[in-house]
Amino acid sequence: MKQYLTLLTAFTLSVFGFHPASAGEEHAEHMLKGYLDVAKALYEDDLATARKEAQALAKHDSDSVLAGSAQKVANAQDIVAARSAFKTLSAEAIKLAEGHGEGEYTVMHCPMVKGGGGDWLSADAEVNNPYFGARMPHCGGPAKK
Repeated sequence: MKQYLTLLTAFTLSVFGFHPASAGEEHAEHMLKGYLDVAKALYEDDLATARKEAQALAKHDSDSVLAGSAQKVANAQDIVAARSAFKTLSAEAIKLAEGHGEGEYTVMHCPMVKGGGGDWLSADAEVNNPYFGARMPHCGGPAKK
């Protein structure tokens, strides 16, 4: 009888699909990965890659909360404009992470960013500042986790 129940349970899970993470969680993780790719490119002072990654994020996730801000980064004519648009993108990504990726990301803060400082998400504890890149690569630190 136990073997029958085990087989029945396994069959049911395989037919109806068992997904520990919901589709919403997977979508949020995909968006946050795209966001991290933009942040990395800005940290590396690579405008072309930042624009490309932001465009991919806006296009692939056109219905997401990040799409509009990602498109502004993609449309930026220079690195200063891209970083300015990134500040709004970061605020939206932080809200998304708070709802979907708790504990997986660290909110970093740089007090030198105009307008009261700038926050961004990091997947690790290393400070790689996307707002200043090579000028001040490690300015800032964890704001909250």
